[in-house]
Parts: sequence; C-alpha cells; structure tokens
Amino acid sequence: MFFVRLKLVWIKLRNIYIIHGMRKTNGKMTYKCFLAVFLLLSFCTVLFSAERQAVVYYSDGTVLEGMLIQGEGKDLKLSIPDGGDIYTFDMVSLEKVQYDKVRKFGIDVLKKITFFPTKEELLRKWKFVEQTKYNEETAEADYTPAQKEYYGELYPVRQVAASVEFNSGEVLYGHLYSTSVLLKSEAGNKKIVLRSKDSGREGQGLDDLVYVSCINFVDEGVKISAVKKIKLPDAVIESVDEVFAITKDTLNPVKATLNEFDHSVTVESTLGEDVFLAVKKSDGYFVGWPCICYKYYKAMADEYVSNARDFFNDRELISVWPDNDNNYLYGLVSLRRRHADSNFGEIGGEWDKSRNGIVEPWRLSIWRWRIDSKSSELALTGRGTFVRLIFEPAELTPFVGIEGKLWTIPEK
Repeated sequence: MFFVRLKLVWIKLRNIYIIHGMRKTNGKMTYKCFLAVFLLLSFCTVLFSAERQAVVYYSDGTVLEGMLIQGEGKDLKLSIPDGGDIYTFDMVSLEKVQYDKVRKFGIDVLKKITFFPTKEELLRKWKFVEQTKYNEETAEADYTPAQKEYYGELYPVRQVAASVEFNSGEVLYGHLYSTSVLLKSEAGNKKIVLRSKDSGREGQGLDDLVYVSCINFVDEGVKISAVKKIKLPDAVIESVDEVFAITKDTLNPVKATLNEFDHSVTVESTLGEDVFLAVKKSDGYFVGWPCICYKYYKAMADEYVSNARDFFNDRELISVWPDNDNNYLYGLVSLRRRHADSNFGEIGGEWDKSRNGIVEPWRLSIWRWRIDSKSSELALTGRGTFVRLIFEPAELTPFVGIEGKLWTIPEK
C-alpha cells in the first residue's frame, strides 16, 4: 500500500512539473525541490489514509469490530432510484423526468449503513429444450416462450438494498454497487464483501446465505454539512437568473438556490464534495473556472474533444483545469447535436413531436479525463451536465464564458 501511494504522489508532482513548464528551465534543481516535497507528501498520504473504527453486524448474529479500511480508488457507489429534485427534460414530450443517478462517496463521511433484503427466492437451474420455430420460406417466427427444463436442487438468491446515513444527517436509499472492504482486528484481517445481489449453493436455504446487515461507524469521521452556503461577490451575482451546481468528484448535478438578499448560493446534498458553480445571465452562461491558460493540457483536451465519436457533433472546449491531487483533467465543454442534409436524408438533431420538426439538443457539461502517467494520453472517466436545453436549428447556441470569482474549489 505504501508504494502504491508513493507512486500516486509522484504522478501528481510530475503533472505539476509539466503545467509550469519546468522542462524549459533548470530541470535538475527543480527535480531536487520536487523530490523533497515528494517524500514529505508520501509520508503524509500514509498517515492520513481513510480508516474508520467500525462494528460490522451479520444476518446470522455474528458481530465483528475493528478498523475498516477502504481500498485505494474503491469509493462506495449507491444507485438511487428516485432522482429527488434533480430532473431533466424529455426530448419528445418536454416533460420533467427523472432517471436513476449514482452517488459516490468514501467511508470517511459515513455514520451508518443498513442493508435489508428487497427480494428473496429459491431457484433452480434451467435450460431451453425447444428451439426457436422459424419458417425460412415465409420469414415468420413463433415468438411464444421456448420450453424450459429445470434440473438440480433449489438454491437461494437474495437482492439487498441499503440505507446510507451520512455524518450530515442525510439518508439515501438505493442499491450499493458490489464492493469489498478490509476489516483489521485483533483476530486478524478479514475481507468483507458487500453485495447487492448474492446467491448460494444448491441445497442451501436463505438462512444459509449470510449477508452483512449493518455497518456502524463508532468514530466521528469527517464532519460534513447537509447544506453548503457559498458567498459570492456582488459584481458576480448581479443580474443572475439561475444558478447550477455539479459535484467535483462524482459529477452529479445537485440542487442550488440563489439567495438574493445576502448574495449567496445554497447548495444541497454535496455529501462533503466540492462543487463547480455556473450561473445564467441575460447574455449567456458563466461557469466558475480558473482564469489560467493551461496550454499543454488544453492542446491535449482539444484533440480528444475534436476526435471523439459522440452523439453531439458540434463540440467546443471552453477551458481546462488539471486536478493534480487526483491525476485528473477537467474540461468545460459546450455540446450541440446539429442536423444536416445528406444523400440519405436529414441526419443529426432530434425529432420533436410537439413542434413537428427537427430540434437540436444542447448541453453545457464538464468532462473529466484520467491522465496516463506514461503516455500522457487521456481516458474519459466521467461527464456531468449543468444545463440541458433544446433549440430549433435557426436558434443560436448560448454564449458560455468563465468567471474566476465563481471558482469555489480550494487549492490543497
């Protein structure tokens, strides 16, 4: 684990080195300075690892207590069936709709996780014993279900949902993506697998299929607030019509409210994450972003965005920001699905039933790439969207600008 963390810190320092153009200056002296910081950060990374004192309860009554350790890069992910206040517009019906969304978080912000079965059943293995009936001469097929043959003994299957309570007092319900954590105790180390769906062996019953029923964190962890209030400069907040927010790590849109009386923005349910802010004004959209030109990374991201095979065929990279703490590169992108005439008819765009014509979806989004430490190539790891709108082909794409005074992510 130590050497893994050592390598991650080295990658971060290497990216800092590239950003500031150190290769064109006194490289040897610069590397000596970085080496000293590198060793210091390496030890700090080990000291401040994500470990929590926890009690783990099993469905058969077993109780284990010790230090729960979350693996590097193994954040917990919860699929939430109800989107809450986050919604988008359906391109055809223009109605507000909600989709499942995934929230990602670490164990450092948790108070308790409770697991409970949502579906339990005893099943048997089966196979098809009847082939699909298809008439090659008439091209007609029989779509009635093919006959199955069951064999073997019954085996148990259980689907498990989770109730996650955070240190902020918030509670989210959903299905936890299957993952594993390590529990260190006086009895030794034990790998604990958390599954959203599990099945047993033939001949077993549901009582034999033991699962984790609860994880109770007994130490304080990281204190987070259910509501984050961000004070903005008067000049920036003036004439703002609407405000938007996206979490930094999970790129989830979260509810943001403008408080005109004290020129602040209230952001809800960030789960301890920093956020990107954007505002809508009469002359366009302005996104909180550093007013720095990272030419090296901008060129890399421009090439990626230009060559991407994407639903949106009109893509403009506004600006980039390298997150050296995580070896990520963030890009602010304006995306539009243009339609065009071709020999095969109109392509692109989307058909809008209410307008009886072609419309063009537009997104103001953030793309995030992982930077390969050896080749410096980019790999897209996530996308988050501030605004989703549709326009008629003749309508202009909204102006998008960056505003340094809206930048809320602290330097670490």
